[in-house]
Amino acid sequence: MAFQRKDSDLPGLAARAERARSEGDPEGFMSGKIFYSDFAIILGGCIDFDPALPEAEQKRILRRVARHESLSKKITANGILQVCSRYEHEFLKRTPVPHRLLTEISICHTLSVPRIKVGQVTVTFLPKLAKGFAQRAELAGKSKGILGHDLPSGYMQVSTYVLARSAPEAAERSLDAVDLVRASWNLALNRSKSWRHSSGRPTPVNEIRLSPFHTIHVANGALATEAFWFDPGYSRPALLFTDKGKFNKLLAFAEKLRVHLAHHAYRVDLERALVRYVRALDSADLNDAFLRLWSLLEHLTDSTHDGYKVATRRAAFIFSDRELSNLILSNLTVHRNRFVHVGSETEDIESLVFQLKKYVDELLVFHIVNRFGFISRADAAQFMGHSPDVGKLELQAKRIRQALKYRRG
Repeated sequence: MAFQRKDSDLPGLAARAERARSEGDPEGFMSGKIFYSDFAIILGGCIDFDPALPEAEQKRILRRVARHESLSKKITANGILQVCSRYEHEFLKRTPVPHRLLTEISICHTLSVPRIKVGQVTVTFLPKLAKGFAQRAELAGKSKGILGHDLPSGYMQVSTYVLARSAPEAAERSLDAVDLVRASWNLALNRSKSWRHSSGRPTPVNEIRLSPFHTIHVANGALATEAFWFDPGYSRPALLFTDKGKFNKLLAFAEKLRVHLAHHAYRVDLERALVRYVRALDSADLNDAFLRLWSLLEHLTDSTHDGYKVATRRAAFIFSDRELSNLILSNLTVHRNRFVHVGSETEDIESLVFQLKKYVDELLVFHIVNRFGFISRADAAQFMGHSPDVGKLELQAKRIRQALKYRRG
């Protein structure tokens, strides 16, 4: 059921909408232009939908709300919520049907990649869907003016199979699944990279990347919709990954990761973090990659709503050389603040991204392995918040044992 976000002013939005409607909406507050209205955009910041609703469906609902017949009466916050919930329910009660997402990945076709099941999504590499890929190529040709570039050549073909209520839901769930697979491979590769210096325009950190163009098909491969999904930040093709020996190690790392996640106490949280990780390092804009990584660092240290010192203290806790970690993380904080508050860029951004990546890499592994059996991300973050001083920790442990003895009588 749709509900209002705590920090939003839905009653204020309803009052403005009521005034606009009663005056005939002269400024287009409700009706907007071609696709969006100010009302729909602001409403998107006021409402939380069921997580099962794909983002595209949420946007469609937001556009439809202003035109709902019930809003011909007095517009109230409650009335808006009821309409949102009605549209949400209509979508969720649809019967899921088979869909396929077709795309390509920067792996040489000579490598052997097993079929992988990610939740309810099956990912197949080198699928036998000639008709589907032919239609995908035809649609890409028709859309070249929108895409603005040719698609990369030589990439391995990929197909997903998923039951979904709509093409947008199929796309969202499929891309999440494929990116989760890519996250495990790229995390294995990225952990071994401590630095990089590019003489020209830098490339994304990730080596294994997707084609920027994705299509949704029905089960037999025919197009389900003429709509397509593409990456507007795409810059140039990745080099094909061809190293068979190294790729077999990536597969082994990914399998261990899946075993750890299979019964993990906060598996969904970590899977979302991995998807955020791989998408951050797909970016060719390293300032964008840096900010996304910093946001993920705050998430993994459960310090999103705390000061930056909390994030740096917790992140440094898991490293043996805490003094060096504090120096590095404090410097990264300075760059983050300069960039966010005054837009100050630096020529050292590539080095800064690789420094920050090291901490995010190890935080992800720390959470995934979960050797101390944490029950949540917050529980793990509290552990990281302890003093690094062994003497202080021993005194705390002593006092806790004494408190337990006292309470037990």
